[in-house]
Amino acid sequence: LKTKLVTSFLAVILICGLVATFVGTRLIGTGIIRQAQDKVEHDLNSGREVYREEMENLQDVVRFTALRFFIKEAISDNDIETLTKELQEIRQKESLDILSLTDEFGRVIVRAQNPSVNGDNQTHDELVGRVLLTKEVIVGTVIIPREKLVKEGGDLAEQAYTKVIATPKAKPGLETEQTSAMCIKAAAPIFGNDGSLLGILYGGNLLNQNYALVDKVKEIAYRGVQYKGEDIGTSTIFQGDVRISTNVKGENGSRAIGTRLSQKVYEQVLEKGLSWTQRAFVVNNWYIAAYEPIKSLQEDIIGVLSVGILEDKFADMRKRTIAMFLGITLVGMIVAIIISNFL
Repeated sequence: LKTKLVTSFLAVILICGLVATFVGTRLIGTGIIRQAQDKVEHDLNSGREVYREEMENLQDVVRFTALRFFIKEAISDNDIETLTKELQEIRQKESLDILSLTDEFGRVIVRAQNPSVNGDNQTHDELVGRVLLTKEVIVGTVIIPREKLVKEGGDLAEQAYTKVIATPKAKPGLETEQTSAMCIKAAAPIFGNDGSLLGILYGGNLLNQNYALVDKVKEIAYRGVQYKGEDIGTSTIFQGDVRISTNVKGENGSRAIGTRLSQKVYEQVLEKGLSWTQRAFVVNNWYIAAYEPIKSLQEDIIGVLSVGILEDKFADMRKRTIAMFLGITLVGMIVAIIISNFL
């Protein structure tokens, strides 16, 4: 009778404990992952808002500059010296990579960073061409090839150059370098006093190796929190599938510029144009990450905006939960043995 009682109590406790452990860990594990996914989706919304604000700020700078009286007067008087001096001062004050002026036919009059190169036709440029048609201010994200970067002057071509690095779990590719740049760009018409079009002003900032935007997203979303000596959150901008601006660290501790998107994310975001929120391998660690496409004015997918939270924190939470449930089961078995012996 004693043996039967002890065995019965142990069997009941063992079965209940195992079922409770299995169900509890699954529910809590799923809840933890869902909470992490909700968090990164919210953080991606913050990243999108920061990106949108960056575009709006650039649009305002270009629009208000185009309204300034000195530009209208200098264009009418063909005063290239005044235009060059004033645009150079504005470019430096507003921290713009590009600030250039065309005439009413789209031919470049002045480039603030490279005044010696002018006269080329910009009507084929997607922003300038659209302003010529609509006579309205416009802003968007564009890809600028190397030859245009060289014309705009400065070290833009060098800033855009990225050596593509082989990355685990990335889609296989043959390219070893990237020479074009992804740029937030705005253009605005300049009207004379009689309402006629005098020219077009366009300006922009390269995203390649420009970390202000991604660091701002990271600070807003994660506020410098670390876990086991590593930053818990990251933010990245991809041009195509190549990282051009990020605070993800590589093996040498520097920013992982040139590393590539994982193949699963590539297929979902760049090929299908869908957002993606799941577990993802980022350079050398697993993250709970969210991605969404960055599109051009023509709705072509040209890049990706992403945020991520280090998975280790949530994996450790899951392990602690499982250990807690197993501990409760073990204590229950011990109590069952004592009670059954007493009975």
